[in-house]
Amino acid sequence: MFALVAGLLAFVSRPPRATRLMLDAVGNALGLQITAGSGDYRLRGTPMLDIRNVVAREPGAAQPLLRADRILLSLPWSTIRSRGGDLTIERVELEHPVIDLAALQHWLQQRPPGKTRIPTLTRGLQVRDGRILAGGWRIDAVTLDVPQLAADKPVAAAVAGRYRSDPLQVPFALDVALTAPANDAAIGIAGTIDLLHDTWRLPARIVASAKMQPLDDGLQLQHARLQASARYESADTRVPFALGVAGLLSQRGSRPIQLSPIAIAVRGEGLVPRLDAAGTIAIAKTLDVRLDGTLQDWPSGWPRLPSPLDASHAPLPLRLDYLGKTDLTGLAALQVSRDDVRFDGRFHPADVATWVQADATNPLPPLDGHLVATQLDIAGATLHGVDVTIDEPAIAAP
Repeated sequence: MFALVAGLLAFVSRPPRATRLMLDAVGNALGLQITAGSGDYRLRGTPMLDIRNVVAREPGAAQPLLRADRILLSLPWSTIRSRGGDLTIERVELEHPVIDLAALQHWLQQRPPGKTRIPTLTRGLQVRDGRILAGGWRIDAVTLDVPQLAADKPVAAAVAGRYRSDPLQVPFALDVALTAPANDAAIGIAGTIDLLHDTWRLPARIVASAKMQPLDDGLQLQHARLQASARYESADTRVPFALGVAGLLSQRGSRPIQLSPIAIAVRGEGLVPRLDAAGTIAIAKTLDVRLDGTLQDWPSGWPRLPSPLDASHAPLPLRLDYLGKTDLTGLAALQVSRDDVRFDGRFHPADVATWVQADATNPLPPLDGHLVATQLDIAGATLHGVDVTIDEPAIAAP
């Protein structure tokens, strides 16, 4: 007992040395170099470690995987005495942490194989004003609250932040539930997201589910399902719609977020088409969309089709390809056909959206394309063997 008391007195009287010893011990166990600017301890009641200006990196790596202004750790004496046998921790708090996703995933790949031990957090985990950095995107203002954590119990958490991939921003506030804190857990998500651009926004309330599957260099969400009640807003325009998405989502290293394969269903009224499509989507600094599908009918809010197209109720098969900025100012390629009519066109989605909202006298949207039809009735005249090329000066030649 005397030796224990003497050791504790020495521990308290030399906090810088104690901080260094503890960080070295944790770093050696994790294969990391961990440094801190200062540290403080409380040994009365529940022991507490409070360290500031923390930096953690793989040995020899130029980029740290974690930086934090402050990390607070409180843990019971039973955990300290067990020397790693008991992983019960009272609470963990992180202030202004910055995680480099590529560096983190590289470190995870170097970890020895084996079952990961999950600590028990009796009073949970809190993250305030965090940041996650990736190659083409980042998440700012991250907050995370996990009331408690245990290896064999479901997990509930509240997470919020702001995804940024210029010029698009997506603030979100979500409630997250896991069947267990495990790599292969089922996950459920509910909350709000808001896609923001200079000229438009798209607020939505979502419900999603998936099964997590770890990858060597990232994470995969299998059997992902998302339902959204959303609204497109621009100037005085308000267009509500419903969206359903199902597929496989993966994120590897700093590469784009990939949804492949993916199935999409859009429902609404007026300007909103009844669309069913499948294909792939990749999201980072650019948006890459490859979809094949059908328009179930011609939206009532769109310009009326010429006869005899307006009399047909057959679905319109389509193919849509887009590669460009996430604000939809890039170039899209569209192929649409119905009966004996086929259209191949190119357009900037943002410009077409502006044209639809403007209700302008120009009956043709700003697009470039080629139309072929056996017969069309336009302005009282019946045209046979129609072959029309539409040249939009604002769209560059292929």
